[in-house]
Amino acid sequence: MLVKQVMLENPQTLYPWQTLADACEVYRRQGVNCAPVLDGDGRVIGILTVFQVLQALQRGASFDTSVGQVMERDIMTIDEDMHFNEVSNLPIDRLVILNRQGRLAGVLTRIDLINKVHSALEATEYKLAVMLQSVHNGIIAVDARGDVCHFNAAAEKLTGIPAVKVLGRPAGPLLKQLGLGQVNPGVDSFLGRFTVGDRVLIIRQSPIQKDVDQVQGFVLVLQDISELEDISSQLDSVRNLNKELVGVIQSCYDGIVVIDRQGNIERVNASYGRITGMDSPEEIQGKNVTELASGQHKHLLQIYNEIMSGKSLVNMAVHTEDGEELIFSGSAVAGEGGQVGRIVVNLRDITELNRFKEEAARASAELKELRARRLADGEIVAESPLMRRAVEQALRVATVDSTVLITGPSGVGKEKLAKLIHRHSSRADKPFIEINCGAIPESLLESELFGYEKGAFTGAQREGKLGLLEIASGGTVFLDEIGDMPLNLQVKLLRVLQEQIIYRVGGRRPIKLDIRIIAATNKDLKRLIAEKKFREDLYYRLNVVPISIPPLKERREDILPLVTHFLNRFNARHGTKKRLGMETCRLLEGYSWPGNVRELINLIERLVIMCEEEVIEPHHLPGEFVEALGREGWRPQISEIVPLQEAREATEKELIRMALEKYHSLRRAGQVLGISHSTLLRKARQYGLVVQNCTDAVQN
Repeated sequence: MLVKQVMLENPQTLYPWQTLADACEVYRRQGVNCAPVLDGDGRVIGILTVFQVLQALQRGASFDTSVGQVMERDIMTIDEDMHFNEVSNLPIDRLVILNRQGRLAGVLTRIDLINKVHSALEATEYKLAVMLQSVHNGIIAVDARGDVCHFNAAAEKLTGIPAVKVLGRPAGPLLKQLGLGQVNPGVDSFLGRFTVGDRVLIIRQSPIQKDVDQVQGFVLVLQDISELEDISSQLDSVRNLNKELVGVIQSCYDGIVVIDRQGNIERVNASYGRITGMDSPEEIQGKNVTELASGQHKHLLQIYNEIMSGKSLVNMAVHTEDGEELIFSGSAVAGEGGQVGRIVVNLRDITELNRFKEEAARASAELKELRARRLADGEIVAESPLMRRAVEQALRVATVDSTVLITGPSGVGKEKLAKLIHRHSSRADKPFIEINCGAIPESLLESELFGYEKGAFTGAQREGKLGLLEIASGGTVFLDEIGDMPLNLQVKLLRVLQEQIIYRVGGRRPIKLDIRIIAATNKDLKRLIAEKKFREDLYYRLNVVPISIPPLKERREDILPLVTHFLNRFNARHGTKKRLGMETCRLLEGYSWPGNVRELINLIERLVIMCEEEVIEPHHLPGEFVEALGREGWRPQISEIVPLQEAREATEKELIRMALEKYHSLRRAGQVLGISHSTLLRKARQYGLVVQNCTDAVQN
């Protein structure tokens, strides 16, 4: 509202040379208590009020005294195009209004302001009351005294209770009749599903708050779901309600748009903006529906045209490109002569309600995946240049969403590297779903990946099932052993990579995804391509950023740091203080580790658990480990040059000592060392080693 809409236009004016008698005549004739004073050029130079005239007469002035001697020259002027809210709180009793040319346009007094505001509030209250009566949901408002202060037509219809029987009366009997019992006025909550007569209602309660600490009552919103078997609806919070009805409209969970007979949008609430994704729903307020012929707003034009053509109620279900399902409901509000006065459009997002049906299946699937995956406790140990390069590549690619293919033999830590990429990406707070393509049977892999609709095949869950790809939407999917994926699924995976869209088994509706793919394999995919076991186009889609993890034997600098890392971990886990002897460290570093890091972890945990001494020496190593060292050719650690004969004897003596201490059997130790037990006995005696503790020493 602008100032010029509430001001007194073309007021009677005075000139400075006129007398106070002239001023009194102006006041009497116009019924005003002030008059602007103009100079000879018609510009405002002051204002003269009745109070100022009386003061002047008291001070000794006469009715012949000129206006210029008495008028107030220090005046405030404002522009007629200023908004009403900019001046409504100014601490003055009257304002002089100028037009764009700086000439007098009118006068605004405090009394005029109050009268205009009162009229505007009455008109607004009437409009809001009409709109509230047209809402499909029943609305019951209870004031701070606990009395029912509003009971709209929809509430009468849904409950079968006439408004005259409850308005102005305590709400307790009404709540009991609805099956609610005692409610807490200060709580915003979903009260549940209730049967009232032959109707099934869902009821939501919201407080009416003047501010955070002052509750003035509460509102119950009733929604009829009897005819919508697939809708289990609950209305979200109705916030910031106040004693004016506009608060109720703005706080409705459903979107509400009010359109006049000419197609102009009179009101849009915040929920309409939320559902349609608008930052500011006011941007369409005041526009005509013919200007909104595109996007989701085009449905307003369709509803307007159908109702103006004679329909009283229009329902329209809409599926958006984002996979949301919306219901538009438009109803006509009768005006004068029975014609359509206004159209109230109700917009409801039932996407969330549809998800309720799948909640149990989703929770079960998510729990299954949460148990199956666990992010690494710490960062990857990388001391060798090769492993450092792999980690640097992983951290670099984590900042983007490119597809990654991790290659390397089994047990090198491909899963750890994939989790590292996810943990340092923008998707870190979203799901990380690991799928082992070789561990899931081929007959189940497709339904596990893509999910299925209800009744898609024999044995399927009745309500259908979400796929792992759909559960991971927003996060990262790690496809381990990608080389084992069946060819028929490779085609569908290629479509996921290209379009980020899937179809559930037995479904026809496309489901939009937002996932990042990280694949891993220990196989030669190029060889599989040549053998027609892997699609070449899928390979190039996966191999956008390749990262190779070499086997542990090619990065021996990582062996001892890994040993230390896992020794500390298992000591902490089992409450021990085990440490490795120097010779044991040399043996571990010299081993080829065919099982890579996985084998190393298993060995260290076994040593921590089984070794009874605090220091783990070579003779504590498992027999199969020592045998493997012997088969692959153990390399002694040489710290200085000594004569060959001396070195040979020292090495032979140490190996015999270790074998005897470990096996306590001449025959077993001889087998490990590759000599007969008699030769072993002779050499042991030659080096002065004790053999009495061996179980078969007596026989020799």
